[in-house]
Amino acid sequence: MNEPERDQLWELLGKAKTSGPSHFFVAKVMASVRRVEDERRAFWRNWLRFGLPGAAAGAAAVCLTLLTVRTEPKIQPKPVTIAQTEPTDLELIANLDSALSSEESSVWVDSSAH
Repeated sequence: MNEPERDQLWELLGKAKTSGPSHFFVAKVMASVRRVEDERRAFWRNWLRFGLPGAAAGAAAVCLTLLTVRTEPKIQPKPVTIAQTEPTDLELIANLDSALSSEESSVWVDSSAH
């Protein structure tokens, strides 16, 4: 910029109306600061009033649920052993065949001759 342009700029700036802060500027700033502080206090006040009891009630509900739900231990079934006291059909047939073959003179053979 040239020197004459600067001088004109300063002349224009000197003629411009100056503005000062509002008469209520300090009051408005202080009111906004108080509002922010009140919001912070309100957050903690609401947390103590609603959040803390809600969290305690939720923890109590979880504890009660865990205490009342019963889990039964898994019991392994014992193997069942069956004692066989009566002979099976195959054993009876084998015993009968051996009894018939060991007797040469059988009551059945003698009675069939009559």
